[in-house]
This record gives sequence, structure tokens and C-alpha cells, in this order.
Amino acid sequence: MLTISRAALLAATLGFAIPVLPVVAQDTASPTQAVPFAFELKIPSVEAVDSSMSEDQIKDVFTSNFLTHADQLATLNATSITIPELSALFTIEGETATVTYRDIVLDNVKDGLAAKLSVASGESVSAGETTTYSAISADNFDMKRLLEFTGIVKGDPTAPFKPIYTSGVSGGSTQGGPLYSCTFGGSSTEALEARPVGTTLQDVLGVIEQFKDADEPPPEALDVIVGYAIDIFRAFRGGAGTVGAVDCTVPGETPVSIKLAGASSGNFESAIYPEIKVGAISVDAGAMGNGSLGEFVLRPIDFNPTLAALESAKGQLSEAWFEQNWRQLIPSWDGASFANFDIDAMTPEQPADAYTGAPARPSERVQAKVANFDLSLGNYVIGIPTNVAMSASGVEIPLPKDTTDPQIMTLLAAGLTGVNLGFDAVAAWDEAASTISVEKLALAAVDLGSMSISANIGNATEQLFAVDPNVAMASGFALTVKDVTIHVTDDGLGEIVWPLAAAEQGQTDVEAYRTQMAGFAEGLAIQLIGPTDAARQLGAALGEFVTGGKGEITITIKSKNPQGLPMAMFIAAQNDPSILAGQVDITGSAN
Repeated sequence: MLTISRAALLAATLGFAIPVLPVVAQDTASPTQAVPFAFELKIPSVEAVDSSMSEDQIKDVFTSNFLTHADQLATLNATSITIPELSALFTIEGETATVTYRDIVLDNVKDGLAAKLSVASGESVSAGETTTYSAISADNFDMKRLLEFTGIVKGDPTAPFKPIYTSGVSGGSTQGGPLYSCTFGGSSTEALEARPVGTTLQDVLGVIEQFKDADEPPPEALDVIVGYAIDIFRAFRGGAGTVGAVDCTVPGETPVSIKLAGASSGNFESAIYPEIKVGAISVDAGAMGNGSLGEFVLRPIDFNPTLAALESAKGQLSEAWFEQNWRQLIPSWDGASFANFDIDAMTPEQPADAYTGAPARPSERVQAKVANFDLSLGNYVIGIPTNVAMSASGVEIPLPKDTTDPQIMTLLAAGLTGVNLGFDAVAAWDEAASTISVEKLALAAVDLGSMSISANIGNATEQLFAVDPNVAMASGFALTVKDVTIHVTDDGLGEIVWPLAAAEQGQTDVEAYRTQMAGFAEGLAIQLIGPTDAARQLGAALGEFVTGGKGEITITIKSKNPQGLPMAMFIAAQNDPSILAGQVDITGSAN
């Protein structure tokens, strides 16, 4: 059921602003109720110099009376405000965590704008884990704009963007517990700008209070809450930053070291999360293994399609609407990439299972490398990317010596100990032409060979991406194949495979065996297509490729019907190629 949980909604919708936390203190339970979440702030003292708010008023800000002082905070004037210590106590289902900040100082505050906000140090303790924070500071910290951005203070949503702060820095932190210890390098951030939102926090809290016990709140209630969240998403930008190196150690019989060189992110845009880059990552567990990753990049995520779908459904939002339209809520993600992945690790031993009968499995070593991987996505239609490109290079995989796979056994028999692979896949949907262009599906192995396929798929209408699965399935069955091109290269695989194949047939003359198979291929082409010039050309190309006279062969299959061949027929032709006779033109050439 879509019940409004007051604490949950507050946490979800108000999580952007720490100053809102005191409001949660109003959410108490009766003595007979279990309290899943409790929150308390403690400020023993405040030092205010030339302040428009008294020290008692400032202390009262950090209680459930926070909202009554919001307008005073937004227009605060002071030479300085110092809070020697601030502690926050969180209790979640019986577990307590404490966060303490020391020497919080607001300098030169004019009309809610502090020239600098600084925190000398901090500490948090939770479940036996302790984190210590070095100095944190932000320049030109604008409390008024922060309060307007969160709707705590009424502002003009048409006002231009303005910095909440112009820059921020952190000296880093340390974190540790019984099972690990970590150090985190310093961080920095550029200006974070925002504008006022159009819905006030009081309106949101009023709706939550009114319908907190409802099994399913009415659409008008969800409109207010969702509308507030949408506005928040669109009301800030900027904030690009960097995070320093991370160094963690896990003690024990087999110590583990985890290191991260650092990370960076670009600027937020309206409802668009920026690109995030993570530097070199390494994990070293000694004899148990190690792994590393040179770089990981998470590309931007655009939430505007999600927000637009929610806005278009105003007055209709309900549990049923979310179940039927979940795909419209999928954001547009540009993809990801990584470089220089390397792993060399032991798998755990697996004892025999008397219940399932699964045999014991000894420990094995897993080794693999990937030089580069890239996934690019674009042109989304109702949550589905219609432009897709994926590639990898330098995929190095050792061949297992105890394999029973016949293909791997063939490579081992030829003296290979591993393979170096790469692949490419590129496809795009052309809405105007109702065509999917599969530009490339390719697999290549260094010093062995490669194969690539390209094709044009017809009758690919927008219904292929319909939210209704029945409509999408019917559209999928209506797809046609207009043309397919297959390109194969032999960069050394033939020299390995043909001698082994000849030996299996009891023949010692490999060249004679390849000539025999070339003749078979030529005859098969004529048998399948018919005694035409195209069939003879294809047969000759196959023959030259099989004998090794030519190292590349290209085969093109094109439908005689401009609309394409039904997909079902083309799939059936994999088992019986004669089905295509008279339906397609097939040509081949060898180079």
C-alpha cells in the first residue's frame, strides 16, 4: 500500500537540507509504540557577537521550534556566531549513532549571508565504528538562499540562480572499527547555486500530517509532495568537486589493502547528475589475490524524462499509475567506461554437498585483464536507449588446462595458453525510416581472427518500445531483415584448426584436406542458391578462404523484397538455409 510514512517522507523529500532536521523532533510516538527513528540535537552554548538574534534564540533554532526562527535566520546579521559544540543523536531501531561537530563559526553575517562558515573538527560514533573529520569550510554561505531553496522560507521561484556557497574545502577524515581502518583525503567543491522553490515546506508537512494514516493518499496529496521533490531537483546546479585518496586496511590472518587514488565530479545541471570519475583502485590480499582498475567513469544521468512523466500525470498519481508507467520514470543514462582492469585471485574451496549431490570443487585461480571497456547509450524512448555502442579491447583470459570444452581444448592443443579478445557492438534506431541499423557486431582475437556482422532491420516502428508488453511483442514479431553482411578474417586460426581437423579425419596432408573442404564449400553454395553466377562467385570466395589463399571473406545477404524478409523466416534459415532460396540475393568476395 502507498501509505505515507511521516518519517520516511521527511527523510526522502527533505534530505537535501541539514537545517530541516530539527523538524523531525516533532515526530514522537505514544508510549505503547515502537520508535523506529528518533533524533535529538544538543548545543550546550552559543557565542553571538553583534547578532540580530539572541543566544537563546539561536539555541532554540536547533529544536523542534526551528521553523519559527526560519525568517530570523534568513535575515541574520552578526559579526560572528560561534557554536563550541553541536551533537546529533540518531536512534534507528534501537541502534544509536552520535555525530559531534566542534567550533562551528559563522563570520561576518549580513542579511543571512556569512562570509565564511567553518567547522574545526568533527567525530561520529556508531556501532563500534568511529569517524573523525578534519576542518571543513565554505565561503559566502547564504542561509537565506538555502532556506528558500528548501521551501522553509518563502521565495520567488522565478528569481535567478544564486550561490548557496561559492567554494568549499575539507581536510579529510579517518574511519575505523574492529574490522577495518581508512583514511580519506581532503576534498574541494566549486560554487553550488540554487533558486527558491515554489512549494513551501509548510504545505508539504501539512499534506503529510493530513494523510499520514491513509492506506493510499489521494492524487492531490501526492501532487504536492512529488511536485516539491521535482522542484528541488530542478532548483540547483554547479557543485563540481574533487575527493582525495582513500586508503583502507582490513587486518587479520590475510590482511587486505584497498586504495583509491581519488575521484572527481562535474557540475550538476537542472535535474542532470554529472559525470563522475574515480581514479586508480587497487585491492591487495596477498596470496589470496589482488585486483586493480585504472579508472572508472560514470557518465551523466538525466532525470528530466522522469520529472516530465510525473508532471504530465498530475492529478493521476496513484499506486496503479506507478505500476503501469514505471518505464516512463527511467532516467536517461549516458553510460560508463573503465580502463586497465586486472584480477588475479583465488576462488574458495567448495566442499561436496551431500544434500544436492554437488561434487567438491578445489580452489582455482581466476585471472583476467581488460584494457578498455566502454558503454555509450543515447536517444531514449520511454526508458529504452535506441542508440547503443559497447566495446572492449585487450580482454586477456588464460585458458584452463583441465577444460572439457572442445573449442578450448583445440586452442590448448595448438599450444595457446590464453587469448586476447576484443568486441564491438553498435546499433541505432532511425525513427523516420522505421529501421534499426546494426552497424557492427564484431569479435576479434589477436593472432587468431575476427568476425563482424552488420544488418538493417526493417519495420521497426515506435510501437517496438511501447509500454504495453503485448504491443511491443507484436511489433517485435513484425520486424524484417533487409540485409546482412558478414565479414571474417583468418589471422592465424586456420593454421591451428585445419591441422587438427585433418588429424581427426585420419589425414596427414593438411593442404589436400583444405582443398577437399574448399570444394565441398563451393558445391554447397551452388546447391543452396542454385547454379547462378552469384552462387559460383560465392563458392569461389569460400574456396579461396578455406584453402588459405585469401585471408578475408565478405558475404552479403540482401532481401529481394525492399520491405525485408520476415524475421521468423530468417531465423528458421539458420537450420535450413534453403528456405532463403529465391528470397534473397547472396554475394561473396575474398581478399
